[in-house]
Amino acid sequence: MDRFSRDCLSEEERARLTQYRSRDAAERYVVTRSLVRTVLSDRLGIAARELRVSRTDMGKPVVAAGVHFNVSHSGDLILLALSDQRAVGVDIERKREVQRVQAMVKRWLTARERADLDRLVQRGATPSDAFLRVWSLKEAGLKALGVGISGSAGAPIHTIDAQPLDALLDPLSRDDDEGYVGAVAFA
Repeated sequence: MDRFSRDCLSEEERARLTQYRSRDAAERYVVTRSLVRTVLSDRLGIAARELRVSRTDMGKPVVAAGVHFNVSHSGDLILLALSDQRAVGVDIERKREVQRVQAMVKRWLTARERADLDRLVQRGATPSDAFLRVWSLKEAGLKALGVGISGSAGAPIHTIDAQPLDALLDPLSRDDDEGYVGAVAFA
């Protein structure tokens, strides 16, 4: 049996699958959800389809068995993190030109994050690359806290241990400058 198939999905996930209009997006959803279920199934000794994944009030997926997990995807990559110890968050971003980067910076980044972005630009990063790096750290931290970007205003993001994943992601970059940036964070 194909380990990354619709057979692994819960009834709720199968119902959600019907809402996708793009075949590519639907296939990415199936692969991502079945990957999460397969890895958690192996870790917990529960059949993938019988694994109960619920959501917190803020929408973060959780399992009751004491394993913390988080998933992110961008482009062709899926990043899954597991922790037996602490809540975990991950974010991955395909490197690309960010439209209206200054408007995004102004709207979403804190003063501390803006200073981090400015330091990256001063060291030679493009504004888009710097934004994606700072953004991935922010997203991973917010996901570890279990809040989304809309709940970021009051979130204690500065207390989160977040680290870039350059050493993991740099080998995946290609000669045509396509690559990824990402981060992992623990709450």
